[in-house]
Amino acid sequence: MLPTELSGADRAAYDALFAGVVALERPDVHHLEFTGPKAGDVITGLVTNHVLGLAIGAGQYAATLTAKGKIVADLRIVRTGAERFLTTAQEPCWDGWRDLVRKYVNPRLARYAEPSLGTLSLFGPLAATTAEQVLSSVGATRAEFEVPEGGGATVASDPAAPYACSRWLLGEQELFCITSPALGDVPGVDLLAPPAVLEALHDTLARDAAVVTGTEAALDVARIEAGRPRWGRDMDDNTIPQEANLGQLGALHFDKGCYTGQETVARIHFRGHVNRHLRLLRSETAVPTGAELRTTEGKVVGDVRSSALSPRLGAVALAMVRREVEPGAMLEAVAEGHAPMTVTVER
Repeated sequence: MLPTELSGADRAAYDALFAGVVALERPDVHHLEFTGPKAGDVITGLVTNHVLGLAIGAGQYAATLTAKGKIVADLRIVRTGAERFLTTAQEPCWDGWRDLVRKYVNPRLARYAEPSLGTLSLFGPLAATTAEQVLSSVGATRAEFEVPEGGGATVASDPAAPYACSRWLLGEQELFCITSPALGDVPGVDLLAPPAVLEALHDTLARDAAVVTGTEAALDVARIEAGRPRWGRDMDDNTIPQEANLGQLGALHFDKGCYTGQETVARIHFRGHVNRHLRLLRSETAVPTGAELRTTEGKVVGDVRSSALSPRLGAVALAMVRREVEPGAMLEAVAEGHAPMTVTVER
């Protein structure tokens, strides 16, 4: 399948990512909250990152794996209290994360539930300031995180860190504002709020002439440019975390103790390597998704997972490529119904 050029609303949203701010509701994003004295321990035993090392108001990227070290889901984890954690997963891997929790988490050790929170994402240079303005405009006020007496948990000090979380109150309703590196160098924040509040936030932003309505197409082009993998497209339950570059994205911790799939991840990290990596490709023409990648000698060395036509960079794609193919290499992309085309491995 060939990507098409962005036009109309998609192009306006893309341009605003680099010059202003875009806003987009995210019905494909779901949350699962864990509470209780053992909540952190329980999540730590399920994911690839060190949940217990999080300060209150801090977050991290992580994945959950099969026993053989293949990715079931990738997710964001934010600590919102001494005994309170909020996890976020995007479709289509949300079902895998939720089902795994239902199967392995003992409610007597940690309570878990789906909170009534929707997500509104803002991206662009003005995302953070716009988020604070719209929260204030609906009457929300910034609130301190609740910290138990006697210590035992610290509060994060860097509000600009990836996945950093601030807490807001609107009456008795709790809202969260979380920094998002989902588009790489494009600044972003996610506003999490109950449905009625989220609707008010969205309506307020829609009346702001400086805010452009975001589109999935525009965000997907920026995601591919940034080299950020999407579960179900660039990685799935046949992918090892290091193949999708999750280590470089901060999702892997190697000193935290045991978790499902750890043996595979640790063995690769300390003793070996994976045989393929997710790479960014550039081309003069659009690259078909699913295209087979071959060397000049005809050897098959990978396949294209995501593809886009970038207004800034031209034809770009994410592909799973054999490790011996280094950045700068030129390959041939071959797909049924399309003429072979030359692509360059960018990084």
